[in-house]
Amino acid sequence: MKSPRPTITTFYSSVNNLFKRAFELLSDLLFPAFCVGCKKEGQFLCPSCESKIDYFTKEICIVCQKPSIKGFTHHTCATKFTPERIYSVFFYHGIVRKAILSAKYGKAYKALDPLIDIFSESIAESGVDFGLESIVIPIPLHFLRKIDRGYNQAEYIADRLAKYFHLKIDTTALKRQTFTSKQAKLTKVERKRNVENAFVVSADRVSQVKGKDIVLVDDIETSGATMLSASKALKQAGCRYIYCIAFSKD
Repeated sequence: MKSPRPTITTFYSSVNNLFKRAFELLSDLLFPAFCVGCKKEGQFLCPSCESKIDYFTKEICIVCQKPSIKGFTHHTCATKFTPERIYSVFFYHGIVRKAILSAKYGKAYKALDPLIDIFSESIAESGVDFGLESIVIPIPLHFLRKIDRGYNQAEYIADRLAKYFHLKIDTTALKRQTFTSKQAKLTKVERKRNVENAFVVSADRVSQVKGKDIVLVDDIETSGATMLSASKALKQAGCRYIYCIAFSKD
């Protein structure tokens, strides 16, 4: 019996893992450990700076951004395409902002490691219960932007989160099909329009996500527009339940 031919998706995943490992090795050589907060050598986050982290403790509805018990989407805001719940851990400022920007533009993504550990522990302690069959999916970058940056920080965060909770991660199912403007400089209305229909589930991956619970991960959540657009694509593909997990809230 002949072994199945590798698909384009399998090839992309293999290349993606190769790039990820190469950047890990290069980072160890080029970026020795310095505290992301005070620049003290020896570790990426010293105890003093860790004590200054500002946690996002509010519980909000991802659609209207107003208070909601446990971050569940309000019944009056929900549609068949909206996610069921959102949970954010940090405020996007101070040390957390420095770490994200260092990773995103300075390639020093290992500076995120101690924060991701805290992030994962915080989710576990919150009582958020992911089913064992849940699939972790990071918000994808457009392939041109990923080439420019070298890697996707949301994917890096999602990978470590998946390992912490012993869940499967899928980095190829959800695609960003349009090259969008950067969300940071846009108004709330512009953000929504910018990412509208920006995502799609790959045709050969629909059967893998249909009926599944999804843990959708992003590094920064501001208006909810990106996660709402991605959730719509996943729900159109037949996903059952979507937990939106944001590393930080701006």
